[in-house]
Amino acid sequence: MKFSSSKSKFNYGYSLLELLISITIISITSSLIFPLSLTWLRREKVNAYTRELSAFLRLIRLEARRWGASCFINTNYYDYLAIPNDKKYIGYDIDCKYSTDLNDSSKPSVGRIQELAPSLDNSLFQVVNNNFQITPNGRVSAKKPIVIVIGSRYHKTRPRTLNCITINIPTGQIKKGIFSSNYWLSDNMPVSSLSNDSALEQSKCEIK
Repeated sequence: MKFSSSKSKFNYGYSLLELLISITIISITSSLIFPLSLTWLRREKVNAYTRELSAFLRLIRLEARRWGASCFINTNYYDYLAIPNDKKYIGYDIDCKYSTDLNDSSKPSVGRIQELAPSLDNSLFQVVNNNFQITPNGRVSAKKPIVIVIGSRYHKTRPRTLNCITINIPTGQIKKGIFSSNYWLSDNMPVSSLSNDSALEQSKCEIK
């Protein structure tokens, strides 16, 4: 009887050259994808706050009209990197004077508009050109149209895009857009501030 012998086959894995090539490809891919992902995350954070703030301003108008309130919107000031990221800091102080009884248990939502304000942290900044008032009929009283510019703390690198919200007077119409001017920005922009800079013009907010 004749037996056939079979040679053992061994798998020696990857060679050092193959491993180096794989590491190089992964490194190059990561170096391209990571900055783009970081820019996207920063831009989306600016966009998210812009959406939330726009919705909140509309909500204040509804609050004023519903309860016959006169609401004063004043911008809070927070210096550069002055606040931690704990979602407890808001950019506006909302002071509503109600014609209804705040102690009326049948109207539990009255006077709680401040609790719904979007929060700020050190990754964002906002600049407002004017404090303003919303009257009981939902109209806006101010010296000039309100312009709010919102950007990322990393505006000198990426993303460089600035969002903006405008509020027409006296109609109170709210619009979102892209702010076309950035020469007035500084390296250490306050997280939230009120500015009378002439650069904050409604015409520079290009509506989306």
